Amino acid sequence: MIMNMLIKTRTLALTGRPPLPTVTASVRRRKMSTRTSTEGNSSSKVAPMVREFVRVGGGGSGRGQPDCIRFRLVSYNILAQVYVKSSLFPHSPSPCLRWKARSQALLTLLKNLRADFFCLQEVDEYESFYKKNMEDHGYSSIYVQRSGQKRDGCGIFYKNNGAEMLAKEIIEYNDLVDLLQGETTKSADKQNETPANIDNGAASENDSSVKSCLEHREDPNDPRVRLKRDCVGIMAAFRLKDPFHHVVILANTHLYWDPEWADVKLAQAKYLLSRLAQFKTMVTEKFGCTPSLILSGDFNSTPGDKVCNTFFLFVFFIKLSIYGSC
Repeated sequence: MIMNMLIKTRTLALTGRPPLPTVTASVRRRKMSTRTSTEGNSSSKVAPMVREFVRVGGGGSGRGQPDCIRFRLVSYNILAQVYVKSSLFPHSPSPCLRWKARSQALLTLLKNLRADFFCLQEVDEYESFYKKNMEDHGYSSIYVQRSGQKRDGCGIFYKNNGAEMLAKEIIEYNDLVDLLQGETTKSADKQNETPANIDNGAASENDSSVKSCLEHREDPNDPRVRLKRDCVGIMAAFRLKDPFHHVVILANTHLYWDPEWADVKLAQAKYLLSRLAQFKTMVTEKFGCTPSLILSGDFNSTPGDKVCNTFFLFVFFIKLSIYGSC
């Protein structure tokens, strides 16, 4: 039983031949219902959930269009088991929160969605559960675990008979700290270009700077602390196994959650788009193609905020398709 999660499924159509196919989508959202039954004095038993998908958005399915390439993509935050606590889900019966029950419910749900691609967030138990079980249903996968001591991560699962992976890259947003420190070091080096006779003073000043950094390493206002959120993403290029062999780049990510730290999410979003643009250039040059781009994930953002506006500005310039949850 999956509670409090948002699924968005798209049947995607890449219309026309390269170099610039368009993407149309049929959007459906899940409606959930739960049934319980009581027999005599026995405790309530939870019946399987009934999930119905209803259309909530426009777009076409691509049917009837010439030279149409169709596939289904599901982006889904499946809720890592490590975050499942009864205190956080008081409306959920305890048996439904246990991994033994949830794992089988999740597997059944993913199987019934019949997607060509799954972009999943908050995936833990990857090696022990998801990888092998999804392989049994015809999916290969790539996965990146979060940095630090975090146990969950992001994964892309794809049908073996529908796509071939050409290249992949992982994104660790903690790299923003290194980039920031690199810029700081360059600035400090420039300022500390001094004559040899005052080297000792400069060294002493640098030592004080290092000491200050150590003293403030837990300060949330320090960008080196603020940007280290252990969030990750993953992107890969796939050649679809159809008559046109079109190449599609999928990116999947989970941005930082805290609504009070919008600056961190915005920095992550900009870094993601920068890496995605570089990856697109590499794929284009290496494989001699013009790939379509699809960005999916849990962005922890709301329509109209700076993160979404940044994504949609990117959409305007390079025809990126976005499939995710806020």
